[in-house]
Amino acid sequence: MEFLSTMEELAIERGEKIGLERGAKETYRQNILDLLERRFNSFPETLVKAVNKIDDLALLKQLLLETITVSSVSEFEELIKEDSFLEN
Repeated sequence: MEFLSTMEELAIERGEKIGLERGAKETYRQNILDLLERRFNSFPETLVKAVNKIDDLALLKQLLLETITVSSVSEFEELIKEDSFLEN
């Protein structure tokens, strides 16, 4: 049975935390896109790219909630443009 040093344990914990955060971000991104597709049937590929570029977990959560209330894909695109996520 091997014993891990404190540094190794901390590295493992940090890696797990990073992995969980990455998974949460990917889940939010996919949920945003799934909900947009469900509500509006289609959206431009530029929107997919813009959503996939977002790396802020709190912003992704906020955008998911906005996805529920926007009245069109264009309105959602405007939300992202305000935060400079869409390519011009």
